[in-house]
Amino acid sequence: MTEKIEREISIAAPIATVWEVITKPEYIRQWFGSQVEIDVRRGGKGKLIWGEDVEAPLEIVEVEKPHLFSFLWVAPDEETKPTQQQTLVAFRLTEDGAETKLSFTESGFEQLEMTAEQKATLIANHTPGWDDFLSTLQRCAQNIPTKA
Repeated sequence: MTEKIEREISIAAPIATVWEVITKPEYIRQWFGSQVEIDVRRGGKGKLIWGEDVEAPLEIVEVEKPHLFSFLWVAPDEETKPTQQQTLVAFRLTEDGAETKLSFTESGFEQLEMTAEQKATLIANHTPGWDDFLSTLQRCAQNIPTKA
């Protein structure tokens, strides 16, 4: 069993636009959380909030505009939230002609203090969620008018 989630998508938008979509709260709200508080700098803190009582605290690990953005987060799962265990989410962007290639990874599951079965369940739960979020991110970036 793989202990990370990896995806790669092509986005018909310039790299600068995709960078804004993954780092600016007004865009993150559109594809990931209903509310977002984020300090986009190495060591910066933030949180993603869904509804009344679901939130995920995060800490920025790397910011290399416009190519790499990563953060540690405590996903709002029953397996990780009570113990504040974190996984690492990373977005890597590369220019591909007029498009941007986004490589996504969520890793660190092997370090979580839980049973192998709980880890497998967590990965199985996160995988379709990331597929949905990345699809929405792609649509969001592609619908932003390009600056002339």
